[in-house]
Amino acid sequence: MDTTDNNADLLATGERVILRTRVPSDVDVHMHWYTHGEWRHWDAPWTGIDDSLTPEEESTYRERFASSFKGDAPFPRTNAIVTTKEGKPLGWVNRYSPKGSPDEWYVGIDICEDEYLGRGIGTQALGLWADYLFENSDVHRIGLDTWSFNQRMMHVAEKVGFVYEGAQRELREWQGERIDAVHYGMLRREWEARRCGIC
Repeated sequence: MDTTDNNADLLATGERVILRTRVPSDVDVHMHWYTHGEWRHWDAPWTGIDDSLTPEEESTYRERFASSFKGDAPFPRTNAIVTTKEGKPLGWVNRYSPKGSPDEWYVGIDICEDEYLGRGIGTQALGLWADYLFENSDVHRIGLDTWSFNQRMMHVAEKVGFVYEGAQRELREWQGERIDAVHYGMLRREWEARRCGIC
């Protein structure tokens, strides 16, 4: 499912992926992702995994998506679509701020097209996103949280340069096991050192 929109702004380009802004026409691919893909089993699956939506649920989702374009877009952006170089949407990246902590942001990523998993796409997209956020702000720290059952996400974080900062052990019970909340972070000086090849 390809969507190309000339109104999208290019945020970052890598060897294999592009980060671009979301546009209203992305709603259809988002609707598809909401009900398809392995990613749903790794990104807080206890919130519910839907294989279909009622007409009311779909209408609500579309309205919420459309309303996200009202008003001025923040800078740097709070989310982006990950696409191939040819424009095929693969997933998204985002950022959010803990209340009362202006010097840190947290990031997330989901690659929603199963045939692109395990191919380094997420690693490149997360690296581009961290670069974009640090380059376009004075934020001091970017954090990334995941769960101990998500070994793939932990590997991606470490490959990009996020530092393991600890865990809240056995924080949640999921499928009969206690799982840890795992915390990573990257400081601006660590990003700068990585960018210049450890100057």
